[in-house]
Amino acid sequence: MKLRLAPVLLAATIAPALAQSGPNESMQRQACMGDAVRLCGAYIPDRNRIRDCMAAQVDQLSPSCRAVFDASVQAERSPSPRR
Repeated sequence: MKLRLAPVLLAATIAPALAQSGPNESMQRQACMGDAVRLCGAYIPDRNRIRDCMAAQVDQLSPSCRAVFDASVQAERSPSPRR
């Protein structure tokens, strides 16, 4: 049962942890779930700690996760459009 619940918890925590306005949740989950479990599994389900853990180990992320992670960081830094 715990093994079935882990992917659900991870999916619910990793996507929002990466960014609000960058790549969509599905892209984030697909690209980074394996890395999150491998590198930062001890922090599941704490979104902030997962994000911080992945940021601290960015050189160890898979190429696809690194691309999504970098895009998410860039989206966070970009100023939001004025209305």
